Amino acid sequence: MLGSQDFAAGYYQVLTYTGIIIILSIIYQFNQISKYITRTKWPQIPDLPSRREGKKNEGEQSTTTYLPDTTKIHAEPTVMFHKFTNYTLHVFSVGDMTVGEILLFVLFIVINLIFLLSPFPADASGGETFSKRCAYLALANAAFVFPLATRNSIFLKLIGVPFERLIRFHRWVGRTIFFLITFHGSFQIQQSYEGSESVSQALVGTPTNQWGFLAYISLIIIMFTSHSVIRRYAFEVFYWSHFSFIFFIIFGNLHQPEFIQFTAIGMGLYIIDRLARFIFGLGTINVIGIEAIQSGVTKIIFEFKDYYESGQYMFINLANLNPPVSLLAWHPISFSSSPSVMDDGVHYASIHMKVQGGFSRNLYARSHEGLQYNQVPLKMRVDGPYGKTSLDFMQHNTVVLVSGGIGITPMISILRDLVDRQVANMPIVTQSIYFLWVIPDTDAYQWFGSELRELMSRAGTLPQNKYILDVKVFLTRSTTTPSSIFFQGRPDFSIFFHDIKRFHGSGDIAVGVCGPAVMLKQVRNAAVQSSDETCLFKVHSETFEL
Repeated sequence: MLGSQDFAAGYYQVLTYTGIIIILSIIYQFNQISKYITRTKWPQIPDLPSRREGKKNEGEQSTTTYLPDTTKIHAEPTVMFHKFTNYTLHVFSVGDMTVGEILLFVLFIVINLIFLLSPFPADASGGETFSKRCAYLALANAAFVFPLATRNSIFLKLIGVPFERLIRFHRWVGRTIFFLITFHGSFQIQQSYEGSESVSQALVGTPTNQWGFLAYISLIIIMFTSHSVIRRYAFEVFYWSHFSFIFFIIFGNLHQPEFIQFTAIGMGLYIIDRLARFIFGLGTINVIGIEAIQSGVTKIIFEFKDYYESGQYMFINLANLNPPVSLLAWHPISFSSSPSVMDDGVHYASIHMKVQGGFSRNLYARSHEGLQYNQVPLKMRVDGPYGKTSLDFMQHNTVVLVSGGIGITPMISILRDLVDRQVANMPIVTQSIYFLWVIPDTDAYQWFGSELRELMSRAGTLPQNKYILDVKVFLTRSTTTPSSIFFQGRPDFSIFFHDIKRFHGSGDIAVGVCGPAVMLKQVRNAAVQSSDETCLFKVHSETFEL
């Protein structure tokens, strides 16, 4: 019924992947229902511990209003597991990965090896059996590589993992396909060469070899233009060359008709995603204002009536920025605003983009001209919002937000949302917010200086014994500190986390971080070191690797 045993190996591997996704979906949906039930309950907001001893007159003893609870709320095995899986290591040629991510990758490789080496009976010789097994397992992985690259991801609905965090899995699967196809193709070419007179005859001497060779060339183009250097410094080359997958699909089906049996559903989901993005991205939105801020940052304020969450991002297109290239160029950018929590009828959003490449450089240069470029109104299209934070910050009493440079954009969106909800007296658990921003100098502070001052002013109207907003700005290249919120140098996250834990006592702490890779690693490992039975530091990191 399943044809060859090698086909069966790929078929059962697809079923294994599907079974894992179903189990994760059940767990995720159960957790979502539980969160929804608890979210409807209005939280009890206790008094915060005294941050310092109160003033005392002569003959009086200092008193504190409330001492932090230091009850152990986690078992030691839970803490050890948290520390082990969240510790970050640098993996050569891959980048920083947590031990948990490494274990997931190892599990993925083990599943492939099990089906690759399982002793299925076959009529062919050992080498040929292994070669065909490689091809069918590559097809089994190809069934998932396409939906893993969709922005309107089915995985977000099923297991709560959004596009930007699935990209790493997409790369794992893509590279596995490449290595499996490489072995398969090498063996088949060797077999063909032994019975032919030339290399070209071995490569394209038969229709089957010809289509397989062309499919492999398409795969090579995708692999080598997907390197991080190409993605970062020549994004358009990476983006357009990635469409070589169309030829991989066409030539692959001509090479092996069973190709479509594995890839049909995944390709269907990808096509649906592309159509949805095309339709939703057709209309333009009203741009309210554009401003060139100090140190190469452009701020755009625009009308946005769709629902979005703090910390999310979108893709924008400015069709008349640099035509004809800009007609099709879409760029990811985080919301720096937060969704309005009060029905005030205002539906504005904002983004901040730092000069890092050709698109952002052109935008910054032309932002000095205002809303019209060469007498033509600025046209902006939006695809999104996308993304989902891995932590529910509103369900943690204490929140720490860490930013490096322009990485402040998603973090200040979360900060604004939390303060808005506190001021509006909404059912939010969060009492204490610590906001750390590491920048070179005070010029960079101008990017969000007015917004931070406004937030501190609004938070100052809240009861001081119930809420804290502590903002610290670290200047790495400045010898002066203009006010009490500024500090020289870089923060020691381990000391900072220990101080917060000592002050607040029992209760898990949510940490959000966005910035350079070195900062992300420091924050993650400091969170691991500071976690114990009274408090787990749970980290959500923002990275937008494409």
